[in-house]
Formats: sequence, C-alpha cells, structure tokens
Amino acid sequence: MIKDHQILRYEREFFSASFCKNRANLERRLADDFIEYGSSGAVHDRVSMIDALSGIVEDRLINIERFEVVKLSDAALLVRYISHDLSSNAYALRSSIWKLVGDEWKMSFHQGTPITKH
Repeated sequence: MIKDHQILRYEREFFSASFCKNRANLERRLADDFIEYGSSGAVHDRVSMIDALSGIVEDRLINIERFEVVKLSDAALLVRYISHDLSSNAYALRSSIWKLVGDEWKMSFHQGTPITKH
C-alpha cells in the first residue's frame, strides 16, 4: 500500500512546472479515464488536462493544508485537502481519487471547489 506522504508528493507534482512540462510525467500520472471538475466550473478530460498542465511555465505557489488519505479499497484512495494559492490568496476544497493500475498509482478524478476561507 502507498504511504500518505507518497500520494502527497504526487499531488504536489501537479503544481511543479518542471514536472508538468514533461508530458510523459502527466501521461504516467493521470489514468486513461481521468476527469476533473475544476474550481472554475470547467470539466477536463485527460487530454485537455495534459494540454493545460504541460503549458505551465512556472511553479504554482500552492500550499496544501489538512491533507488526508482515505483507503476505499486496496486499489483505490480518496484524497482530500484544502489548497491555498499564495499568488491569488484563493482557497479551494480539493478531492482526488487515485487508483492502482498495474503497479502504478494514477489519478482518476479530481475536483476543486472554491471557498472564501477555511
């Protein structure tokens, strides 16, 4: 089973420009059936998310607070946390579902919901 700190590292990778500009990293980390309900209300599939993330040119300064991993099964995890974007001072409730595909953990679902403060 994966350790909480490993999944936290995986979540943080999506805020790193050096990780995201390498499309192979994103293809490896996002499941084929990936979907995101973004904090803006937009819905993204795997291809559109890879396109968007690979265009990031600098690290996104986002703190992760109240991070928790809930084991749904031996092959599925629910991740919940609050993100704080330091550049815009915006907060969001975030949740992700990670599934074990072969021997790799891949994000299958992600959602961000804006909040005023926590």
